[in-house]
Amino acid sequence: MTDFWKRKPLVWIGLGLLSILLQGWRWMQFEAAVWQAGIGNAALTERLTMDPIGNTLAIVAFVSMSCVVALTVYRLNTRITIPVSGWWAIPLLSIAGLGIMLYLSTIPETTICYPSGACQVIQQSEYGEILNVPVGIWGALGYFAILATWSVSLIGSSRLLRVVPWALLALTLLGVLFSLYFTFLEPFIIGATCPWCLTSAILMTILFWLSAETVQSLRLEQALYG
Repeated sequence: MTDFWKRKPLVWIGLGLLSILLQGWRWMQFEAAVWQAGIGNAALTERLTMDPIGNTLAIVAFVSMSCVVALTVYRLNTRITIPVSGWWAIPLLSIAGLGIMLYLSTIPETTICYPSGACQVIQQSEYGEILNVPVGIWGALGYFAILATWSVSLIGSSRLLRVVPWALLALTLLGVLFSLYFTFLEPFIIGATCPWCLTSAILMTILFWLSAETVQSLRLEQALYG
């Protein structure tokens, strides 16, 4: 029981994540109904076969990402374990993701899009923008925020070093939830998958996992040295 109350903040994080996922599911059901009406009530099987290779990859990625997120949250909510060192991979992955998002946002019709060339379908759909701002811009801002937060740790302040891992965890959690949402939309709602978006989603999932490992490192250090 004592261990439970020590982990209470993480319990609330898990419950909050579950609540967000449930609300997100209801929202996606509504969006699915609206989009389906807009494309002439095309059946789910018809949407999936519009881009069979890309949509299959998106479904595999969605399931894999969901498992990684669930296992990461479980790992955070268990006893302190030896973390995986990946601190220096965070800026590299962030830069890669930032480049992808800038590419998608600055080129109206992406010319390099394999295997099916479905990027244009995504960019020109109603899901290509949020609040009249291209999704790529939002993604670029997210990666930039992660990179900037990681860079703060280079200042060397002990107080900042204790805050940065949690800030990275919060940012990457938001990023991975958005990535899961968009990865779900592509095969099941839109019927086309953008490989660049899929690559970004995988990068964000890895960043979330690595951010959780930095939190584990912080918790282990505090447990050892107080």
